[in-house]
Amino acid sequence: MERYLTWNKGIFESNYQIFEGGKISCTMFFDTWRSEAKAISQSKNYRFKDDGLYGTTTQIFDGNNELIGFITYSDWKSKASITLNSGEKYAFEFTNNWHSQWRITNFSDKQINYDSSTSSGTVIANTDDELMLLIGFYAREHFTKMFMLLIFIVIFIPIIYRGIL
Repeated sequence: MERYLTWNKGIFESNYQIFEGGKISCTMFFDTWRSEAKAISQSKNYRFKDDGLYGTTTQIFDGNNELIGFITYSDWKSKASITLNSGEKYAFEFTNNWHSQWRITNFSDKQINYDSSTSSGTVIANTDDELMLLIGFYAREHFTKMFMLLIFIVIFIPIIYRGIL
C-alpha cells in the first residue's frame, strides 16, 4: 500500500505540517536554539534531542520520555544511520545534489521518498510508520542547519576577519 502525503513549512521556519488526504497527519515543531523538536502524530508523540548545538547524534524519545533510538550523522557524506531500541535500523540519504530529494529506508520492506521545493513537498511511502516518516524530516533539518553553518563560516568569517585587521 503506497501512501501519498504532502507537507509544508514556513520559508524561514522549521516547523512542518504533514498532510494525508487533505487532513493534518503529523506536526513537527523545532526549537532551534536548543536543537530539539517535538512531533505530534495522530497516535503518538515524539521528541528529538541533539547531543549539542550541532551534534553528530540525536536521541529519540517517545511520549513517555523514554529513549527509543538514535540518529547518527555523517555530515560530510550527508547521510545518517538510525538505530531504534527495538532493533530496527534505517538509513537516511539525499538522492540528488541539491538536497531537495531524500529517502529513508530499512533496505528490505520499508522506504519513504521525500521531494521538496522551498517550503513544501511530497512524500511517497510504502509504510505507515509515523516515526520513520518524522525521522526523515528531522534528519533533513539537521543537514539544512549544517549547510547554513558552512555558509556562515565561508562568507562571514572572512568578512569579520578583514574587519579586525
